[in-house]
Amino acid sequence: MKTKQLFGILLFLCSIGFVSCGDDDDNKDPEGSVTLNMMNEGNGKTLLGKSDVYINNSNNFKTSTCYIADMGEASGLGTPVKPSLDNLANEMAVVPGHLYHIYDRNVLLDFPSGKRAVIIESGYYKAYVISPITVDGTTTGATLKFVLAYPETNGLPEYETVMGNVDDVGDEIEYTLPKDAELRFSDYLDSDSNSFDIQFVNGKLKVKLLESINHISGPYGDYGIFVRSGDAYTYVMFKAGLKK
Repeated sequence: MKTKQLFGILLFLCSIGFVSCGDDDDNKDPEGSVTLNMMNEGNGKTLLGKSDVYINNSNNFKTSTCYIADMGEASGLGTPVKPSLDNLANEMAVVPGHLYHIYDRNVLLDFPSGKRAVIIESGYYKAYVISPITVDGTTTGATLKFVLAYPETNGLPEYETVMGNVDDVGDEIEYTLPKDAELRFSDYLDSDSNSFDIQFVNGKLKVKLLESINHISGPYGDYGIFVRSGDAYTYVMFKAGLKK
């Protein structure tokens, strides 16, 4: 089971010369944004928030647990840019004036259509590079702003929502989802698909039990389906074969 948590709960500390929390009324950055003097690995190796992203000695963003997307030129963190989940890398040039999105790789999932999505309610970082930091003509890092952002929910239910039960042969449940939703069955449900008739038409997900369940998935007989809408996805479950 994937976890919804990305970088944990962020606690931003404002300290002189390192991180500043702006309170200028004219500041159009999103609430919670932070300005950071991010030194490269040869000059202190500052990490971005709760991630492992740092600037290496080649003055590239570098990470081993995340993915980075260069969103191109922007005016700041407030620039309305949809998540980009296709052109991801673990190393990327630090370019002043560019906006970056940073995702924990564990919260991304590919769907049968080839579309990729991020878990609903999971955070990702938006980072905007203001300028390089130089000492005696040598680049030692970059000044940037970053903030924890969240994907649009697109009407998806909460992660691990239980749709209902199908315990006896012929039992059927129906659950409403966004009409544009795409489904991906969990591995266990794939292996037992002959036990169920699962249909998704016009935003209605229907599950019907076709045969007696003589074994269960885990202690509660849970079966799950990943559901994507836009750039976000969730996980819905139903319980089967629990009656004696």
